[in-house]
Order: sequence, then structure tokens, then C-alpha cells
Amino acid sequence: MSGSPRRTDTTSARSVAFRILLRVESSGAFASILLEQREAHIEDGRDAALLHEIVLGVLRRQRTLDHVLSEVASRPAGEMDPEVRTALRIGAYSLLFLDRVPDFAAVDSAVDLLGPRSSRSRAGFVNGVLRAVARRGSDLLPPEPSEGDVEALALFHSYPAWWVARVVTRIGWQAAGPLLAAGNRPARTVLRPNLARTSPSELAQRLEQGGVRTEPGKFVPEALRVASGSPARTAAIREDLAWVQDEAAQLVPRIFGSTVGPLVADLCAAPGGKTMQLTERLVNGGLVVAVERHPGRLRRLSANLRRHVAGKAVAVLADAAHNRLPLRPGFDDVLVDAPCSGTGTLRRHPEIRWRLREEDLKLLAARQRQLLESAASLLAPGASVVYSVCSLEPEEGEDVVKGFLAAHPEFRPVDPRPQLPAAARRLVRGPGFLETSPDDGELDGFFAARMVREASGR
Repeated sequence: MSGSPRRTDTTSARSVAFRILLRVESSGAFASILLEQREAHIEDGRDAALLHEIVLGVLRRQRTLDHVLSEVASRPAGEMDPEVRTALRIGAYSLLFLDRVPDFAAVDSAVDLLGPRSSRSRAGFVNGVLRAVARRGSDLLPPEPSEGDVEALALFHSYPAWWVARVVTRIGWQAAGPLLAAGNRPARTVLRPNLARTSPSELAQRLEQGGVRTEPGKFVPEALRVASGSPARTAAIREDLAWVQDEAAQLVPRIFGSTVGPLVADLCAAPGGKTMQLTERLVNGGLVVAVERHPGRLRRLSANLRRHVAGKAVAVLADAAHNRLPLRPGFDDVLVDAPCSGTGTLRRHPEIRWRLREEDLKLLAARQRQLLESAASLLAPGASVVYSVCSLEPEEGEDVVKGFLAAHPEFRPVDPRPQLPAAARRLVRGPGFLETSPDDGELDGFFAARMVREASGR
């Protein structure tokens, strides 16, 4: 057998990344799902890490990469054949953002992505463009923007200008840069221990035996932040002793209080991380009804519940936004973790920034209001609802809750600080809203609020 094994592995990782990126762009697939499927079949953890880095890195830096390519190519990146453009993005990302890849390897492997049947002209075009990128290097990257130049700020950090303009308007120029930069940094993997089967310290020891080093969470005491290694390859994960869940998401169920139930509903439950947390807080004999409207996501939810919390939760197929719930009123607690724009998770799902349109926010907010109305119809007097979204947009967070409270005087907001770990209490802002952000504690961006129906409410 000839050739360097490391070169073969690297080419393989790029080849898989190439196919994933093409699917993400052409069919609207989500990179995280495709990566999860493919990484499970890659034996070498270094190759899986390289694949992960290339896919998410290219998606995060897509606008910047297209700017670079357009500077040196004979036509703009937007006019290129999708396969050529994808190969060039991977090559340019390797040249400009990966330290340990020699220039010749980055160029050659990008040309190879087009396959042996590719025309000479396409291969020559990719080769020539990337050699030009290698020669000019970081000089091709957009310069730091002057204050007030929103378009330059968006290009520098690789975001759509319309969204950057919203960020600047909402939090100001000085705060916008750190938030945008945080959205381009790789997100730390965080684990939630299955407390019914293990403790955080026991889980940390089991993971270390599998080559995974962890650190305690900054805001959730039982959370474990992965410092190095691949948890998915360990016996602890195969034995369902934990699941992946950001600390911000882990904070949401906590604001119900120390106990929930006995009857609890999670109206947008898949894939089930928060549902499983709710079962940890159930009073004896309680039950969580986990609702999901997509059959495919329901199957995944059901499988997770069977593996982690059998007997404490049941999955139901229904669309909660249109009051098509096969449930009777009388629930003690309801969680509405609503579908949203996802702008708080751009570190993990960078393709969202290229798909989301400003007009989508109004459509999403309308659905979110419907979900809250459905939750209100289920609640008994004295019961509570927690509303949350993984979004930074006020239309999906504060505006939805304030509108709901104005229309429902029988509900009152509850300050969540007493229910949160001490380190997380500073994340409560305004009139008792939990608001997290990637530039503050390396958290996903979440909004959450708890509201209680007065005991005399109708």
C-alpha cells in the first residue's frame, strides 16, 4: 500500500465535508444532523474533528470566503457552479483558517474533491483560484470596519447585513462586535447527566476512562463542559448516562421550581432534552406528556424517552399551535419551548444565518403566540407555564410574553431568580426574563419566562 495514511484520512474528511456542504446548500438539510450521522462511522477521532471543523467553519465564514474568492476569481462566487464553489470554499477555509494544513495540500485536496471525472477546465479553475488565495493569504480578508459601517461589519464577521443592522440597533455598535465574534467561535459540547442513573462526579470519571476530560458547568452545577475528547465514542454515552445539552437549555426547566406536576406537558418536545429534565423534577407518581407535531421528530423523541426516562413520560403526536391537542385542561405545569429563528444557536447551526429572512420573524412570532394560547387552555388555576426560545430576537421573546400577559390578566410573571443556581441569577434581566447570550459565559442565546395562572383565574 502506498501513500501517507494521514493524507488519506484528511482527504476523506474533506470529501465527506464536501458532500455535506452540498446537501446543506441544495436541499436545506441541517449540518448538525448530517454530521451526527457521518461522524458515528468515522473511527479516528481526529478525522471526525476535522470534518466537524471544516463543515461548520465553512458555513460560519461563508460570506467572508465568497468575498475572498470573488477577489481573485474571474467571476463572483455567486455565479459559480455549486460543486466548484463548495470545493473552493473548503480550500480557501483551509488556507486562511486552518493552521496545520500546508498550502499545497489544501489546494490539491480541494481540486480532488471534484472527482476524477471532472473536466480539466474546472480542475484548473479551482487550482488557479486557490493558488492565488495561497499567495495573497490574509491580505484578501476584509479589513476591520469603521464605526457605523454596518455592511463592513457584516462582511468582516460573515453575517447577512440585515441581521447585523438589527443587532447594532438592539445592543449598540460596541456590543455588536463581541456578539458577532462569539457566534463564529466553536461551541463547547456540554453534557447533561442522567441523574436517575449517575451523578456528575461519577459521569466525569467514566468519561475520563474513555479519554474525555470535562469541567463543571459555569451556570448549572450538574452540567459537564467537555474540555477534550469525543463523548459520543465513550461507553458512558452508549449506556445513556448523559445527553448533549447546552447549559442555557438546561436552565430553562429549572425556573419551574424544585418540583413540577403531577401532570406536566411539554408542547414542543423533540428531541426531548428538556422533557427528560422535567422528569427529574416530577412529584412522585407524576407524568410528562411530550407533544411533537412532526412524525420523524416524534420517533426520535420516543426513542430518547424510552432509553432515558422510561415510564415517566409519554410522547404524543399533535400540533399544539392550532389547539389540536388530545389533552384535557387540568395540567399543573406546561413548557412551551417554541420553534423559533434559532439566532441564539448560530455557533452550532451557522447555516441558519443564510436561510433566515427578516419577514420570517413575524410568522414565527404568530405561531409562538398560538402555542402560548394552547398552553393557557391546558392550565389549571394556580398552574404555571414556562415559555422559551433559542432566539435573540425581541419579537420572539419579550414581545410574545408581554403580548400574552396583556391579553391574559389572569396570568402574572414570576421572577425566576430564586429557582436558578446562584451563578445564573445575573442572567435574569428586565421584568424577570432569563436571557442568555453566546458572548456572555459561552452560552447559547435563550429567552425564557415563567407565568402563573392566578388561583381564581378562569
